[in-house]
Amino acid sequence: MPSILLVDDEQSQRTILRRVLEREGHEIETADNGKTALELLREKEFNLVISDMRMPQMTGRDLLKVIKERWTDLPVLIVTAFAELDDAIDLVAREGAFYYLEKPINLDTLKSEVERALSVEEPNINNTDVQKVHFDRIVGDSPLMQELFKKIMLVINRGANQVLVTGETGTGKDLVAKAIHEHGSRQEKMFLPINCSTVPEDLIESELFGHEKGSFTGADQMKRGLFEIASGGTIFLDEIGDISLQMQSKLLRVLQEREIKRVGGINPIQVDVCIIAATNKNLRAEMEEGNFREDLYFRLNVIALHLPPLRDRMEDLKSLIGFFFSRFQDEYISVEKKTLSAKAMSALQRYDWPGNIRQLANCLLRAFILSENPTIQLTDLPAEIHDRSLPPSNINSDIPEGGVSLEDIIKEYIKSALTQTQGNQTKAAKLLGMSRRKLQNRMKNYNLDSRDFKEKQSKNLANTG
Repeated sequence: MPSILLVDDEQSQRTILRRVLEREGHEIETADNGKTALELLREKEFNLVISDMRMPQMTGRDLLKVIKERWTDLPVLIVTAFAELDDAIDLVAREGAFYYLEKPINLDTLKSEVERALSVEEPNINNTDVQKVHFDRIVGDSPLMQELFKKIMLVINRGANQVLVTGETGTGKDLVAKAIHEHGSRQEKMFLPINCSTVPEDLIESELFGHEKGSFTGADQMKRGLFEIASGGTIFLDEIGDISLQMQSKLLRVLQEREIKRVGGINPIQVDVCIIAATNKNLRAEMEEGNFREDLYFRLNVIALHLPPLRDRMEDLKSLIGFFFSRFQDEYISVEKKTLSAKAMSALQRYDWPGNIRQLANCLLRAFILSENPTIQLTDLPAEIHDRSLPPSNINSDIPEGGVSLEDIIKEYIKSALTQTQGNQTKAAKLLGMSRRKLQNRMKNYNLDSRDFKEKQSKNLANTG
C-alpha cells in the first residue's frame, strides 16, 4: 500500500485530503508543519509527499529543498494558492518538485496527479543516459544542450502533459516538441502541429475546436477541430504568443477543464491531449504589457524548456556541421563528398548566426550544392558571412617588432564604436559585427561602461558650443 505524507498547517485541509486519499487505498500520515514532516520522514519510508507552500516554521520551498538533498527520488506535490502560483511553477521547473496543485484543490486532479507521481520511476540521468538518446535531429554536446536533454528526459519520463518551449527563431523548438511526443507514452497516437501565427484570427477557433454545421457562413458540415482529432496524442501550438486575447481566454478553458466546445456547439467534449506550446517571444514581457493573459501564462509555464541560441553554444558548431553534411550526403547522392576549408570554418565560427540552426543548415546546404570543388572555400559562403571575416581596410598590417596585444586592439575598437554611437550598445554591436550580448560580455571584461561614453559625447558637444 503506497504511503503518503500530507503536510499542511490547516487541519480542515489535512482532514479532507486524508479522507479522499484513504478511499483511494493509500496509507496516510499527516504533519502540521515542515519540521514535524522531517521527523516523520526520518522515522518512516514514504512514497509521496504533498506539501502546502505557505506554513509557519518551515515553508514548502524549504521543506522541498531538504527532501531533495536527503531523499532525492521522493516525489513532492506542492499545494499553492493562485498568488503563489509563479513560485510553485519555479519549484517544479528548477527545484525538483514533481508538480503543483492549485487551491481550491480539484479532487479529480488530486487523484490523477497522485496516481501519476506514484507510478513514475525517476530515471537516473547521467551523461551516458543523455548520449544514448539523440532526440532525433537535436544535436549538441555543450553543457547548455546536455542540461536541456536532461530536462527533456524528465518531461518524457514524468509524462508531463503541458510544456512550454521557448527560444529564438530557428533554434529547433519544433524538434523538441516532436522528441517529447515520439519518445513518450503517446508516441503511438497523433502529433498535430499548428502555427498559430499563420492561421487567420477568424478561423483559428474553428481549426482548434471544430464547428457545427450551419454555425457560420460556409459551415456546410460538421468539422472536428485539432484538439478533438489529436485526443490521446499531442498538439503542438507553435507561436502561441501571436494569438489574440479573446482566443487566449478560450485556450485557458481547455487547459483548465480539458474539454472543448465546437463553434456553434452546446455540449462540451472531453479531450485528452499533451499540449506543447512554443514561442520566440518573451511571454512574461508580453504579459506585463497586456498582450498575454497572466493566468494563461502561468498555466502554460508549468514545465519550461529553453533552447539557447547558436551563438551561446558555438562549441556545438563542428558537430552540427558534421550532422548536416552527413544528411546532405544521404539526400543528394549525386553530389561528391564535401569538406570545409580552414578559412571557411573560421568564418562560420566568427559569425553570430541570428537565424540560429535553421540559418546554419541553409547556409551549409547552399555551399554543399553550389560549390564546384570538394573543399568548400570562404567565397562559397553567403556574403554576409565571408565579408564579415575580412579585416577592415584601414588596419595597418605591419606588426611592430615588440608585438601587439590583440585584446588591446579589440578594446580600442569597442571604445571607438561606443564613442561613435554615444554609448548605444545595440548600434555599437552592429558596427562591430557582433551580438549585443557578446558586446556586453566584452565590455564587462574590459571594465567599460556605456554611460561613460554618453558623458564623453555630452562634454564634447558642450566644448564645441
